[in-house]
Amino acid sequence: MDYKKPKLIKLLILVFLILFPFGQLLSLKKTLFGIDVNILPIDFVAGTAWLIVLAGIKKRSQLLNSIIAVCLVFAFTYLISVVLFGFPLVARGSLYLIRFIAYLGFFYAVYLSVVKENDKKLLLKFLLTACGLVAVFGWLQYLNYPDLRSLYYIGWDDHLFRLVGTYLDPGFTSLILVFGLIISLANYLKKKSSLYLILTAFFLISIAFTYARAAYLALVAGLFVLTKIKKSIYKIITIGFIFLILIAILPRPEGYGVRLERTHSIIAKFTNYSETLMIFKKQPLFGVGFNNICMARLIYLNDANPQSHACNGSDSSLLFLLASSGVVGTVVFLRFLYGAYTEASDDLYGLVFRSSALAVCVHSLFVNSLFYPWVMGYLAILMGISLKRQRTP
Repeated sequence: MDYKKPKLIKLLILVFLILFPFGQLLSLKKTLFGIDVNILPIDFVAGTAWLIVLAGIKKRSQLLNSIIAVCLVFAFTYLISVVLFGFPLVARGSLYLIRFIAYLGFFYAVYLSVVKENDKKLLLKFLLTACGLVAVFGWLQYLNYPDLRSLYYIGWDDHLFRLVGTYLDPGFTSLILVFGLIISLANYLKKKSSLYLILTAFFLISIAFTYARAAYLALVAGLFVLTKIKKSIYKIITIGFIFLILIAILPRPEGYGVRLERTHSIIAKFTNYSETLMIFKKQPLFGVGFNNICMARLIYLNDANPQSHACNGSDSSLLFLLASSGVVGTVVFLRFLYGAYTEASDDLYGLVFRSSALAVCVHSLFVNSLFYPWVMGYLAILMGISLKRQRTP
């Protein structure tokens, strides 16, 4: 890597975090070569950082080889889908494959460029600030625009009296809020600062008002990792107990979505799981190509709504991975993630990354959050500053 470029990468990271809280509000729906796609500014930032890194590489490290291996396997599975179905049917998936590769590269760019301790501290604060702004925007929406049912007519779910935020989906917004809580709580447990305790309480209340049960479980998973901090277990248990009380006294205004005992979404998820498994069984070895799920629904199940934002995904990231890249792609990618998890440092950054990663793993069992652009970007930055340094850059 040409180390004359770190300042430019750092600037791009800052731009990414400035754009981060605005979520879907900055997305543009365009038609490219006859394909309807959502263009996200953060994708261009991540992709630019990756291209800068590629241009400056002089010697490949083991870490870079691992990233390239994942990219090649996913590209290969996609090429198989082109042979099987023809490029016109899977053209849309190629754009999402490029996005996925861009975020892998974004992680490597952060890893190479953010090395100094002061830069890491500052970046962690920026991550916390970005999550805090997501919460603030969420409350502005909740207090001023609690009824978002009209969004149903442009492909989004119809939400009422839930903290939805700029991502227009309480499932994804809630996970970003869990990230913010993890950073603030980890800092409080380490530094005993009252400011971080106040932020923890703010995120805790915000998560509760999303009424997102997947986030509740993700929060429990994240808190479990934080118990490794010395003398923290009783404080974390107390926070967990307070959260249970908060859930019990949450207001239940008009709307089905605020009923935590709702079963309709559970039934819908199991139906989605079953359909995704059926797609996986059609091409178990290499899958149907990255993000070609909507096409596969149309071909294999004769059931697809291209206008829906959920058409191209699955309600489980693991099943999405299996259906998209097959057993081969899934094994390679999970091995990469496991390596990153085990190679994370033992300091505050590594602890926050492990806690956030486990939270995502649990959350992604119910929402395809692992491949959500903002989640990929957030984890890319966090992983980049938490991974142990290799001897060969």
